[in-house]
Amino acid sequence: MSPKPVIFILHGAWHGPAHFEPVKSRFEALGFTMLCPQQPSTGAVPPTRTLYDDAAHVRAELEQLVEQGKEVLLVMHSYGGMVGTQAAAGLGKAERMKGAQKGGIVRLFYACAFLLPVGKSLVAGLGGLPPWEDGSTNATNPERVFYNDLPAEEQKLWVSKLKHHSIIATKTPLTQVAYTSIPVTYLYCEEDQALPLPTQEMMVRQSGLEDVQELRCGAGHSPFLSEPDLFVESIIMSINA
Repeated sequence: MSPKPVIFILHGAWHGPAHFEPVKSRFEALGFTMLCPQQPSTGAVPPTRTLYDDAAHVRAELEQLVEQGKEVLLVMHSYGGMVGTQAAAGLGKAERMKGAQKGGIVRLFYACAFLLPVGKSLVAGLGGLPPWEDGSTNATNPERVFYNDLPAEEQKLWVSKLKHHSIIATKTPLTQVAYTSIPVTYLYCEEDQALPLPTQEMMVRQSGLEDVQELRCGAGHSPFLSEPDLFVESIIMSINA
């Protein structure tokens, strides 16, 4: 039996590792190692870090894992899709096997995440700033946009853990993509108020990928908080796709 892959999660803008603690405990109870590094563009002072800073930081950690022969399932949420798409290029398991190298990324799991082509930034992919981003470093109306399917008290808790985010990072274009050589799963979140379902579906359709494993859930933008068991189950399901 193959060893369980490392579950490596990339958080979205304004968020951080704390938001994924509810699923970390679930993964660990199932015998998985889960990692969720803090990305430089979130909480940086001054808030001037770019997508490339995030991608370089993440790639260094991914390279360390795969050079140890580890298999990695890369889970990306929201803006994390931009980071992972850029950072993971060339680190796929199949690519490494061709060079007689062990380890590698076995799958890219996009959870209501940005799946865009080379040359596109997050803002360009949306056709401009989304209504929940006013051009400042802080999110607008996060209770409704990020946590619409959580009780009010939980909304307050998770909003309190948000940090400012570099607006420059959302305007930085991709220079490479990993998804052309690594299998892809996309988890559509049907009640997402930040990245509406039609936009999620459009990105997958416009990617030109033919073998995407498509999963759906009725959650809002943060299924790891509102539907943690389903979120974990979906990721585990993708391992054997």
